[in-house]
Amino acid sequence: MKKYFLLLLLFPTVSFTQYKKEIDSLSRLIHKTKDIQIKVDSYRELIQIYITSDLPTAQTKINELKNLNQNNSCEKCEAMSDFLQARYYSMSLNSSDKIITYYKKSTDRSFKIKDYDFYSIAMMHLINHYVNKNKMDEAEVELKKYFELTKKINYTDYYNSIYYLYGKLYKRKGYNNLALKNLILADKYFKYKFSDDISIRIGDLLEIASFYTDLKNKEKANLYIKKALQLLKKTNHPITVVNTNFKMGEIEYKNKNYSKSLSYLTQILNPKDTAKTVPYKYDIALLMGQTYQEINELSKASLYTEMAVREFTKLQDSIYLINALTNNAKINLKKNNYPSAKKDIDIAKRLAQKQEVTLDIIDVYNTEIEYYKKIKNFEAALKSIRQKDFYLNKYNEKTNLANLNEQDIIYQTEKKEQQIQLLSTQNELAQKQKYIYIILLALLVLVGGSLLYGYRNKIKTAQKLKELSELKSRFFANISHEFRTPLTLIKSPVQSLQNEISDVNQKNKLQLIQTNSTRMLELVDQLLELSKIDSGNLKLILKNGTISLFLKSLIEPFEFQAKEKEIHFSASIHKSLENHLFDKDVIEKIVTNLVSNAFKYSPQDELIVFSSSVENSNLKLVVSNSGSDVKKEDLPKLFERFYQKNESQHGVGIGLALVKELVDLYKGTIVTSLENDELSFIVNIPLTVANENAVVIPTKETSSTIENATTCETEFPILLLVDDNAEIRSVIKDLFKNEYQILEAQNGETALKLAQKEIPDCIISDVMMPKMDGFEFTKQIKTNELTSFIPLILLTAKTSEEAHLEGLKSTADAFLTKPFNNDIVKATVLQLITERKKLHKRYSQELVLRPVDIVINSVEEKFIEKLQSILERQLSNSEFTSEDFASEIGMSRMQLHRKLKSLLGVSSTEFLRNERLKVSAELLKKGNGNISEIAYSVGFNDVSYFSKCFKEMYHCTPSEYIEKS
Repeated sequence: MKKYFLLLLLFPTVSFTQYKKEIDSLSRLIHKTKDIQIKVDSYRELIQIYITSDLPTAQTKINELKNLNQNNSCEKCEAMSDFLQARYYSMSLNSSDKIITYYKKSTDRSFKIKDYDFYSIAMMHLINHYVNKNKMDEAEVELKKYFELTKKINYTDYYNSIYYLYGKLYKRKGYNNLALKNLILADKYFKYKFSDDISIRIGDLLEIASFYTDLKNKEKANLYIKKALQLLKKTNHPITVVNTNFKMGEIEYKNKNYSKSLSYLTQILNPKDTAKTVPYKYDIALLMGQTYQEINELSKASLYTEMAVREFTKLQDSIYLINALTNNAKINLKKNNYPSAKKDIDIAKRLAQKQEVTLDIIDVYNTEIEYYKKIKNFEAALKSIRQKDFYLNKYNEKTNLANLNEQDIIYQTEKKEQQIQLLSTQNELAQKQKYIYIILLALLVLVGGSLLYGYRNKIKTAQKLKELSELKSRFFANISHEFRTPLTLIKSPVQSLQNEISDVNQKNKLQLIQTNSTRMLELVDQLLELSKIDSGNLKLILKNGTISLFLKSLIEPFEFQAKEKEIHFSASIHKSLENHLFDKDVIEKIVTNLVSNAFKYSPQDELIVFSSSVENSNLKLVVSNSGSDVKKEDLPKLFERFYQKNESQHGVGIGLALVKELVDLYKGTIVTSLENDELSFIVNIPLTVANENAVVIPTKETSSTIENATTCETEFPILLLVDDNAEIRSVIKDLFKNEYQILEAQNGETALKLAQKEIPDCIISDVMMPKMDGFEFTKQIKTNELTSFIPLILLTAKTSEEAHLEGLKSTADAFLTKPFNNDIVKATVLQLITERKKLHKRYSQELVLRPVDIVINSVEEKFIEKLQSILERQLSNSEFTSEDFASEIGMSRMQLHRKLKSLLGVSSTEFLRNERLKVSAELLKKGNGNISEIAYSVGFNDVSYFSKCFKEMYHCTPSEYIEKS
């Protein structure tokens, strides 16, 4: 190729003072020679020097060259002058339309005179201009025309430039796989026909090295760099040196060797260069701005990046402007100049959305995500993550860099060579078509037979694998059951030793045994679950429920765990009271395994994000954690049981394998993604009943009565819920709303006042609460005479045995951990209230109540003794009312009413009347007076009313009772 083809590849801004002697020599040659070809070549060389250093003189010389064709004796002179005029306008940043017009004139004139070498050069510059101006359709049309001419004249010398242009076109469009293939083809076809071909090939080799750098294939990248640098020793052309330094700077930047990158770039553009020289080097300015940004030299980064932004805006070069704006936004983020950063991001997004999908738009969204993280708008960050994933998926559909390899490229090269050869030997191939058809038919028969044989072998193999899988499942089930007994026998003595041993070192060792034996039990349970799935025995149990509230109850314990581990945890759960059919146990295992896995592999100060949404009866769960050391090539293996990257790292166990199997059982999907060291699991689960693995449990009508309740009781028991999390209270309230009167409080202080006022039948309280925690609240309840008898259940996210022990020491009646099982919570409440009913029954039978066979605390016992003492004094006082009773015992009438109702099952009025009747029955039995005397002695003024009340309680009159006695 001629020397001026080099301008297609290289930078125009090099000092040309060293060409002073060459200018003088070319000027003398133009005036002396009469050979028109020598004159044209001399003008071309001279004008190219002036274009890069002295534009006014260049225009003068272009006009002189054009005037050589005044009598149509030198059409090549005019074709050359048109070409150089386009180059002139290109260097003076003039109208794109003028540049295109002169390039087209040049191609038309050179084609007309059949100067195909010059036609090729002019055509390449025209196509390159279209590509730079992002006019891809026009570039493809001209490139196709150029390729057709090349095939027509069968001139392979042009293939290198054609494939190079295709490589540049596809790179600009974001088809990096096709770009790399064509660049390698260009390298294959390079021939050293002209002196400048060395410079052209150096540029091509470095472009290939840049692609392999993107692919993280350092071996291939270094191979092509080495080839380029060896060729560089054969030329000292300054523009070639500039181009080489720029590409090496770009490659070192991609390898994050920023100091090396700057050492190359500053050889072209020194930081001390003035703004006057910089605009002509905006590609370099952009790369230097990006490099300085990475090493946090922000003043220099701003200088060069802002220059690049201005110049690319003038040139209307959207693609490079997107890069410049994105880098400017990154600089402003580091400067905490968030408004300016957001402004640049928004402009870059608008420009990127109008272009082909490339990695540039991914970089824009990554910068926007970083912006939202900086301002702590995590909801907006999640939205940007989803938008980025959308474009990333589109990009991956279009091109897959990770699957490129040179063997595939070589295959494509050979294939294209065959196509070219077929075009030139079409007649010869036509005669041999029948032989080709015969060979193809034989191949088809051979392939068909091989496929059939392979298919039959696959069926046999599948049957064997199925048998092996069944044997494996049975083995896991059996061995897992066998493990549970010895593990239990390990845990129990260890717990005893922990209580007996005081040595701290020994206790730590015992705690290690305890922790790992607990972990082994969890693994055994997971193995049992997997064996059930493998054997087909596990079914989905679908029950109706509010899934958003259920998820909130699952996530709350992890919020506590995040505080303990100093990890940032963000949960975004859709707010909806709509009911769906779902398997709570399976959803719980999926969520807890994924979130626990994120906590397990996240260092301190990293971010874990959980989000859920329901759309079109489809549950979407997303769990992501930053700071992951997982590589992209490891993602498909994460769901393998006990997968381990290498011997020095922990494996992932079977938790993720169980999650994958449970999602498959649900006929859902789970995918993983890794971006900027952030690992994400995205689960989609259909909330429908159209699943052969599912069993639907219909919603039962709940009864409003409680077992062992008296038939005359019409009031529902009162249940007090205490939790600072409103969603958790809503979940528990939903469990009990049909059977209980529900009271709610958001902290211990409020709950204590409410309990003393309303005297509930049972209390369910959280442990971690503001103002007064659950342990202190329990202590206050159990030591207060008003509330000491009330059953109290503690719920907590703390799962340690120390927390459990502390809960029981606080005299709580039960201690349950979150996430809790709904049925266990309901059964616990019912059991505690049922135990209270036993006291009611004892009271109705005994004259003096004793805490025999009934679990009551010392405060309750003292209260009962106080009741008896007051009764002994006031029993015969007919004026002694329930108000007097409440006043004497030190409570309000309502408080006494609620306490007696809950403790003994009667109101204060009923209690007074019943105690008088019990005493009268004893007196009647002993014969201590007649009926009237006894009635008056126990506080009844009206004998007939006494007889009526007596009959209601003992189902006989006082006279009949005496006879029976």
